[in-house]
Amino acid sequence: MPTALSVDGLANARDLGGMERSDGSLTPTGVFVRAEMLDRLGESGWAVLRGHGVRTVIDLRRPEEATGAVPDDMLLVRVDLDGDERDFWEPFEADGRWGTPLYYAAHLQQLPHRLAQVVQAIASAPAGAVLFHCGAGWDRTGLVAAFLLKATGVSEDAAVADYLLSFANADAMTALHRRSFDVEERLGVLAAFGHTPESAFREMYRQLDVDGWFRHAGIDEGAARSIVTWRGHVDASPHGAQRSLEPRTQACSGGSRPLPAQTRGDT
Repeated sequence: MPTALSVDGLANARDLGGMERSDGSLTPTGVFVRAEMLDRLGESGWAVLRGHGVRTVIDLRRPEEATGAVPDDMLLVRVDLDGDERDFWEPFEADGRWGTPLYYAAHLQQLPHRLAQVVQAIASAPAGAVLFHCGAGWDRTGLVAAFLLKATGVSEDAAVADYLLSFANADAMTALHRRSFDVEERLGVLAAFGHTPESAFREMYRQLDVDGWFRHAGIDEGAARSIVTWRGHVDASPHGAQRSLEPRTQACSGGSRPLPAQTRGDT
């Protein structure tokens, strides 16, 4: 399981450390933190994150969603992970899959330049933990988390457990942020496609080919190495992503019911 973080102003935050890898080791803490919007963080919340080692914040939201700032001693990097490619998004918005892992594989395959910006931001970040977030800390954040976990060989079961924590945290998020995160609607969309949250994430994670995606996205070896070694904190062993970056198969293969008034920026 990921390492729980108690931060005043956050309800869906966790450190990706403490998760079982395929060789039996655990991912290190203090490298990557995932969270929802940071708008409700006050001085005490930022102090907790600073004490946890966070020095870089990557905001995955669209430009029109951007809010707030980070303390002067932290680096803020804004990366629009969604993008504005309407031909890509229209079918996912029409049937609600945009709020589920059912869009992850297609996003990685068709919009590789979007995640590539995140990879480069991580690779070039200064020393210290990297926190990445979106609106709910659920799907844009979930896509990035899934990629980082698969890159270092985190087991399928452990990665699934991390994803499901966003469902478990939904009530606390609603109370904190005073808005719904549409759990029932998400479940309805997944059911319409024959999935549960677990099965949808598990299928995507199982098919995710990190090395193939590196080649597909044109990621240089230095940046790729930063990802598979978690910024130098773990060994790039065969238990994680392949040691070689030679071409393999391309990354990620992949009733409808749209989510209601929610917008894509909420995930």
